Amino acid sequence: MISITSNTLTRNIARSLLRNDSRNRIARGVPITRNFASSKTTVGKFSTAVVDETDDDQFMDVSDCSTSTKNLASQSNIPEEVPDYTSDKTKIGTPSPWAVFDAWGANTIVNDTPLSDNEMDMLDKESVLIPMSEEERKSLPGETDILQSYDKLLKRKSSVHFGYPYNLMYNHSELYEFMKYSINNLGDPFVTSNYGVHSRQFECSVIDFFAKLWKIPENDYWGYVTTCGTEGNLHGILLARECHPDGILYSSKETHYSIFKAARYYRMDAKSIPTLGSGEMDYDALAAEISQNKDRPVIINVNIGTTVKGAVDNLDRILRILNSLGIPRERYHIHCDGALFAMMLPFVDFAPSVSFEKPIDSIAVSGHKMLGCPMPCGIALTRKEHVKKVEQRIDYLNSVDTTIMGSRNGQAALYLWYSLRKKGMEGIKQDVVHCMETAMYLRDKMTDAGLTCRLNDLSSTVVLERPLDDALIKRWQLACEDDIAHVVVMPNVTKEKIDLFVEELKECAKTHGRRQPSSPTSPLSKLSCDSWGGGSTFGSVRDFKSE
Repeated sequence: MISITSNTLTRNIARSLLRNDSRNRIARGVPITRNFASSKTTVGKFSTAVVDETDDDQFMDVSDCSTSTKNLASQSNIPEEVPDYTSDKTKIGTPSPWAVFDAWGANTIVNDTPLSDNEMDMLDKESVLIPMSEEERKSLPGETDILQSYDKLLKRKSSVHFGYPYNLMYNHSELYEFMKYSINNLGDPFVTSNYGVHSRQFECSVIDFFAKLWKIPENDYWGYVTTCGTEGNLHGILLARECHPDGILYSSKETHYSIFKAARYYRMDAKSIPTLGSGEMDYDALAAEISQNKDRPVIINVNIGTTVKGAVDNLDRILRILNSLGIPRERYHIHCDGALFAMMLPFVDFAPSVSFEKPIDSIAVSGHKMLGCPMPCGIALTRKEHVKKVEQRIDYLNSVDTTIMGSRNGQAALYLWYSLRKKGMEGIKQDVVHCMETAMYLRDKMTDAGLTCRLNDLSSTVVLERPLDDALIKRWQLACEDDIAHVVVMPNVTKEKIDLFVEELKECAKTHGRRQPSSPTSPLSKLSCDSWGGGSTFGSVRDFKSE
């Protein structure tokens, strides 16, 4: 019988992390610099549309950008009827420190070393079976052998991680010792319970950081560390419903599925607003729908980076729409889903501001995406006045119930605090600059290769034609929707990996051919829409010479 304690695993992992000189330098705190020279589910169809995507009438005709002055709906060349999400149950929504943070070589070139047949057998259903008797245990491989094979598999998969927004460049080895503690932040982060093994001081520090980042005055905010961005969205929409029980939720059809999940959970009326080809909300359609329902409060989800195309909804334009329609502040509630890009936007030069200096009510962001963390986590931040509507005193905890979860992972708060302290503002900025510049490098490399791709202005998500070879899709773990796929450029995505990826795309196109649009209004067809701005398709520039 082989027994492996958490301490033994911790020591083994720590030793493996210190094998080479660069990791020793990291552990000693010796800086290693990186040159940032110039040069954002499930695989398969995971549309955010609430309406039937096979119906061509549900999509904007990208070839006709003309407008009419008859009414707001016709001005944007979209269907007169905005799908009512509440009444349509047939669709679901859409299916991530400085560069020295690299625990196991995530930024190195692709690891193509295959697992042996024996190593693969270690990970099959029969091998990882949990025995119900000692006799059954004797027929199974040992835990150490299984975990060694699993570690090798994860290293290989992580080196070709392109399709999902997770920063794999991190090193939390200094925190491994704390994994032996059952750290639970149950209850409200600001109201200490009787449970003493918690990380509330670190959680509150993380919340304070994001309050400053998103510019909400001291004593006016409340927040907590969540299990993921979805929980942050569930909490934000819950507060919106409590503030406006008869409100209607408006969100674009390319919204992450968790927003419409919240509408289902909370039995809210919701509207799926059409989008432009780039994935950004169609503002004329939004205005038309709100104007038809002015007797009810307005709840809007603003996407700070959509799931598939990385599109950022224009918060200022949405606020102007509310103002022009005469919707008073007490009659609307705005939640911002910023899973990936709300963490990046404050560090992009000359980018529009998304902050609590504007009349917004809550923001949700993922912690494991841009910051990097070995466990899914996130941050929810809101105005303190709103959380009072869901607060309940729980004597058993000697705290108050204000969060979605009861028991909450105190390790996550500790890991987020550690990443923020180690990286600092300058470290986060360098990560963001790397992602934005490397995304442009990928776009340009694909364009030069004659492959179709687009990149939204405020995004590190490169959208491309879906390769015809499923093996290539699985190898690089590309996220796909209908006839398009995307690469989310994160700190662990390097130019060397991109060069290899583009070469494999070119070989795929040569061997299997090129993907053709599945319909005139498919996502691939819309990659030529003018709403994308520049990119792989744009008109010619003419010289102007005065006579």
